[in-house]
Amino acid sequence: MRPLLPLAAAALVMSCTAAPLEAQGRQGPDSLVNTLVIPHNTPVPQVLAMMRGFAGALGVRCEYCHVEGEGGRTNFPLDDKRTKRTARLMMRMVQQVNDSTLSRIPERPQPSVAVNCATCHRGVARPMPLADIVTDAVTSTGLDSAVRAYRALRERYYGRASYDFGENSLNAAAQALLAARRADDALGVLRLNAEFFPTSAGVSGQMGEAYLAKADTANAIAMYRQALQRDPNDRLARQRLRALGVTN
Repeated sequence: MRPLLPLAAAALVMSCTAAPLEAQGRQGPDSLVNTLVIPHNTPVPQVLAMMRGFAGALGVRCEYCHVEGEGGRTNFPLDDKRTKRTARLMMRMVQQVNDSTLSRIPERPQPSVAVNCATCHRGVARPMPLADIVTDAVTSTGLDSAVRAYRALRERYYGRASYDFGENSLNAAAQALLAARRADDALGVLRLNAEFFPTSAGVSGQMGEAYLAKADTANAIAMYRQALQRDPNDRLARQRLRALGVTN
């Protein structure tokens, strides 16, 4: 297997933002044991820099992948944790994307863009679009729980790259709920969105869609009109009003 040079370089750049092992109360290995992806002759300091880069990109600590042994010393060779075995697959995937896929882009612009852990994870261990998180939370635990989850994520991650807190995320969640015939839940998500984007034509238009799904024509018309007031070029709102026989 080719050495992970692009990945290592990216990790070295990211390592400045991750806490050193010593600061985490961890001591790095003296030599490499049971390395299946990283070339076995890679210098230990370089590997530690890569590991710090992974941790920073995922917002985790050593024990996320590695087993803590006696006396608090990390048992790096053990493969007991699913996350460590998954990390190997992710490392191979990154290498393949960079070496076999991105390298074949026609007339690839320079400097070329390479994939690394932060490309997807951006500070969270399990990268999911915010719309999917909200939709799944509504489906599994209910609207109130989903609203609390959204607020908690916004409080913790707003201003960072982990999640898109623009209006489209909750609009997309509402669309998914409407497709699942959960109009009341969609309205609840849209009301939450309206708190943060009170003048958005898009939110108003989506509320119109939700009311229309509930056969509440009066409120649907009101929302479509509001959308047009906020954005006279809103085609969806204009089409819906025309279909409902409203001319102004």
